[in-house]
Amino acid sequence: MSDNYLWDRSGPADPEIEHLEKLLGELRLPPAAAPPRRKVWIPPAIAACLLAGVAIWQTTIAPPPAATAWQVDGRALLAGETIRTTGASSALLSSDQLGRVELAPSSELKIVESRAGHHRFDLRNGTLHALIWAPPREFLVDTPSSRAIDLGCQYTLSVNANGDGTLDVETGWVAFLFKGRESFVPAGARCLTRHASGPGIPFLQDAPAGLIRAVKDFDERPSQVAVDAVLRQAQTRDGITLWHLLTRVEGEQRKAVFSRFAELVDIPKEVTVERLLQSDPKAIDLCWNALGLASADWWRGWRRNW
Repeated sequence: MSDNYLWDRSGPADPEIEHLEKLLGELRLPPAAAPPRRKVWIPPAIAACLLAGVAIWQTTIAPPPAATAWQVDGRALLAGETIRTTGASSALLSSDQLGRVELAPSSELKIVESRAGHHRFDLRNGTLHALIWAPPREFLVDTPSSRAIDLGCQYTLSVNANGDGTLDVETGWVAFLFKGRESFVPAGARCLTRHASGPGIPFLQDAPAGLIRAVKDFDERPSQVAVDAVLRQAQTRDGITLWHLLTRVEGEQRKAVFSRFAELVDIPKEVTVERLLQSDPKAIDLCWNALGLASADWWRGWRRNW
């Protein structure tokens, strides 16, 4: 027998080998057949859900952020964009239709929303100076402890890492709000805000140091001692401070504040201590109007739209 037959079956075969191949061939298994294809049946309800899932996935892809009316360095800012400045840099946001916002060094400001009639920012840290000529109430700035609503003005707003902040109004008015607490801050006034309690009682920026200290004490820890200190320090030009204090005390404290307020401000005769003790909105508004700053109807009209 040739060895080639064992390797590639070439050459003459040995009879014994041929006989052995024949015997073994009878024991060979048939070649494995390919498994038949099985049809998978999916119930119509499940198929509909699968198709709906694909449709939902396709329709919930977030659209790209929209460009806003605000620009910085000639570039349009996007809704949701955050502007950060370093300790050596500042940023100027501007809009021909709305106003100008200067972001001081080491500050962080996010454009939360910006659409026609509503522009909301979030000052997370640092200081901004806003000069707004948009219609009142369209420009809002949130901080961790307040919301500043522009009523046609120019102001500076600062907030620190703890959420405490300061608002200084240069022209016009700013409404300062937080969880139902309201402060109305006119030009020339300052208002502090705390992360736990929100806006405090406004006072004039050039008010006596004693009055400022007393107001800060009341904002931090309201007490009879703090109320008495405010009443001792308040002068005729501090009516706006006493009006806010009037709305934040009750009972005998409100009587005492009203008595001092009536000494400094010419109040209409129809305003009585009894009406104020009952928190009569009309009496409170008449006290505001007696300050000669602006009618309560004016800012309450804007408030309905906040």
